[in-house]
Amino acid sequence: MSNKNNPIAIIDIGSSSVRLVIFDEQKFSASVIFNEKVTLNLGKGIFMKRIDESELQNLMKVLKRFFYLCKNVKKKNLHIFGSAALRLAENQNLIVKKLKSEFDHDIRVLTEEEEGELSAKGVFFSHHEIDGIVGDFGGGSLELTEVNTSKQIKFIDSLIIGHVVLKKIGNFDDKKVRKYIKDSIQKVKLNKYSNFYAVGGSFRALAKLHMHIKSEDLKIIQDYKVDSVEFLNELRTRIFVNKNTVDEKFLSQLFKSRKKSIPYTFNVLEMLVQKMSIKKIFFTNTGVREGVLYDLVKDKGVDPFLSQIRKIARGTIKKRNAEKLFSWILPFNDILKMDQNLLLSACWLTNIASALHPEHRRIFALEKILYHQFFHLDRQNRIMLALILYFRYSNNLKENFALSYSEKISKKNLIKVKILGQLLRMAHHITGRLNYNNLDHCKLTINSINKVNFKAKKTYLLFGQSFERGMKNISDAFESLKSN
Repeated sequence: MSNKNNPIAIIDIGSSSVRLVIFDEQKFSASVIFNEKVTLNLGKGIFMKRIDESELQNLMKVLKRFFYLCKNVKKKNLHIFGSAALRLAENQNLIVKKLKSEFDHDIRVLTEEEEGELSAKGVFFSHHEIDGIVGDFGGGSLELTEVNTSKQIKFIDSLIIGHVVLKKIGNFDDKKVRKYIKDSIQKVKLNKYSNFYAVGGSFRALAKLHMHIKSEDLKIIQDYKVDSVEFLNELRTRIFVNKNTVDEKFLSQLFKSRKKSIPYTFNVLEMLVQKMSIKKIFFTNTGVREGVLYDLVKDKGVDPFLSQIRKIARGTIKKRNAEKLFSWILPFNDILKMDQNLLLSACWLTNIASALHPEHRRIFALEKILYHQFFHLDRQNRIMLALILYFRYSNNLKENFALSYSEKISKKNLIKVKILGQLLRMAHHITGRLNYNNLDHCKLTINSINKVNFKAKKTYLLFGQSFERGMKNISDAFESLKSN
């Protein structure tokens, strides 16, 4: 049986919440089919080094439901782990035995190092060529792990400064809280790092807040990158009315459960940035749970982005046809100089909206790419790929929504994506989506003055208004490209 028929379920018993995530398969292209958290704040007992009976009963209720949801998941595909709250509890063994007795399943209590390494591996899912420090800020602890472009992981330390713990110490502006954070960070021997990879829901809340401040309409955390100094300065002016007062009215418009932890999270991140002279912050939706999945995946040598693209395209185009289409368009890249993965992806996705009514295809294609949780894809390339697919189904920009995204890339890149979209559109008419061998009879050429021509062995394949319009659009775009 293939992996796609074997979902993977992961239950994360954290210091703030207990979460169940179910992935549809054991691959880099895995999609989340279920994701739910229940806030229990088990980390509030960290200083007492125990989880009390009432908290344990609540945990059992949550796990009973999660186990029931996973009853169709194979036992070997259900992974349960606990982090700081369980790790630091003196009654850990009793709790683990009770859970084992109740659910007949092993609970893995992560060591500090294991948690840090899994967080780093989770970031392998989301970002390409990681080089810097990964910080996983949760309810009970902060794990710091160094990662380089060779995917070598070096655990640095785990600090007991999670947001649930800090709330137990005092208010965010209490001197003892700030001193506790500062002393904890200062004890760690940290180098200077240009890049910081922010893992955890509290860090994501800061990113969402910043997107709101910047009026960012593409609210995808996965590829959000910021300048650290600018980011902190802009957040500071909106989170705080003054040094000791939070603008609760403003935060309440955006958050419910996270609004109380935001000032603590901000203070921790600010001190980390200062300590390590961090320049860029990269946010991610992935973390320990994806790290567990990373250890299980069999296709580590596969490009995660292309793996996802092929999965989305499944059933719309055959592999050999996507590759033939790519070879047909590739000669133009000598002039366009686009990322070849972007070209290949566009070829795979060329029929992504073909089953829809013609009037809705272009917007569907645009939105599908804009909002999909792609791995290893930065924001600019996301927008460019979305627009290529928009022009695959449209000769021009026809909606304000599409126009707004076209303004987020350079004029030159907009011309390039239009050329590629129109080429895909023309290929659709040549092949009829049935016979991609027709492309062999209609070779594209471009001369020294950027004039596009077809060398057609079967000229009737190029007869019709669609080709006349397409040729004019492509030729006009190449002419514009020369002047830009």
